[in-house]
Amino acid sequence: PQAALVGETRSDLSVSMARLLGLYKFPQVSYSSTLPSLSDKTQFPSFLRTLTSDLTSSHAVTQLIIHFQWSWVIILAQDDDFGQQAGSLATGELVQAGVCIEFHLHVPFQQSPEKIEAIVQKVQRSTATVVLVFLSNLNFQLILPGLLQFPVAGQVWVSKHVLQGSFGLLYRSSRAPGFSEFLADLRPSQTPEDMFIERFWEFTFDCTWPHRNSMVPERVRFCSGNESLRTKQYPFQEVSKIDTAYAAVYSIAHALQDLMTGGHQDGACTDVGDLQPWQLLHALRKVHFKTPDGTEIMFDANGDLVAQFDIFQGQRTHEGGFKLAHIGMIDPWTSSENRMAVHLKEDIQVNEPCP
Repeated sequence: PQAALVGETRSDLSVSMARLLGLYKFPQVSYSSTLPSLSDKTQFPSFLRTLTSDLTSSHAVTQLIIHFQWSWVIILAQDDDFGQQAGSLATGELVQAGVCIEFHLHVPFQQSPEKIEAIVQKVQRSTATVVLVFLSNLNFQLILPGLLQFPVAGQVWVSKHVLQGSFGLLYRSSRAPGFSEFLADLRPSQTPEDMFIERFWEFTFDCTWPHRNSMVPERVRFCSGNESLRTKQYPFQEVSKIDTAYAAVYSIAHALQDLMTGGHQDGACTDVGDLQPWQLLHALRKVHFKTPDGTEIMFDANGDLVAQFDIFQGQRTHEGGFKLAHIGMIDPWTSSENRMAVHLKEDIQVNEPCP
C-alpha cells in the first residue's frame, strides 16, 4: 500500500489536497513549501516538511537584531501575506525587546515607479542604522536600482538573503550523500527509459538532439550525450531541492523502520502489509535521527523541521570580489522563552553598523 506522499505543496490546489489528505490522516512530507498556514495542525494535521516555515525564518532573523542589540530599525516587507505576517511578527518581538522602529514599509509586487521611488527616498533619509528585510529576490530587485543609484551609507542590512556588507540566514539542510558524484557521471545512454533526461540535457547544455529535429537551423549545436555535468552545480532549479527531498524520503524510511522493528514509542511491531496511514503518521511525527553528514532530523509540534540557521556576512575580498563568510549560527535547540541561541565566531566584530 502507499505509505506517504512526498511533494512540493506550493499551489492552491496542492494546499487543498493537503487539507483533504489530512482528513484521512494520510502523511505528507513537503520539501519546498514554506507557507506559514501549513503549520496549522487543525487544518493540516498530517502535513510535515523538511524545511522551516517563513515565519520561523523571520523569527530567526529578528533574533539576530536582538542579539546584536541594535535599537533603531527600518522594516522592509513585501506587500503580501508573508510580508504582512513577517513584519507583524518582527514588530511585536522587537518592540517587546526595546527596539525602536523608524519605518515599516511595504514593497509592491509589481513595478510602480512612484511607490518604489518613495520607498528608496525614505530609506535614504532615514536615520535608522539597521534595515530588516522580508523580501523575495524579485521584490528586492524592484528597489535595488534606486538603492544602487543613491548608495545608502551607515546602515546594516539583515535578511534571509545575503548582500555585500549585510547579514543573512540560511537554514542548514542535510546534504544528499553521493548525489554530486551521481550527477557528475550521469549520461543519457545510461537511462534510455528516462523520458525527461533528453529534454534536461538540451536545457542544461543548450544543444539539440539530432534525432529530435529533422529540420534545424544552421549553427545549431547538437547534443552528443558525452557532455559532463561535473562543472555544473545544480544545473537547473529543481535539482537544488534534492537535499530537502532527500531528508523527506529518509524521514519516511526511518518512520517505517521504527514501525517494523518496534522502535517507536508504543514499542509494538507493525506488519508492513497491514500498515495504516495513521500509524505511519504517528511514527513520522516522532522521527529523530542523524543523516550521514551529521545533520539532526526531527519535527516540532507543527510538523516543521527543527533546523539550525547559519549566519553569513557579505564581505569584500582583497581582490575586489565578493564572498559569503560564515560567521556563526542560530540554534533553536537551546531556545527559551521564544528566544533562539545565537553563537558567533570569536573573531567577528559586528556590534556597530559600518558604512
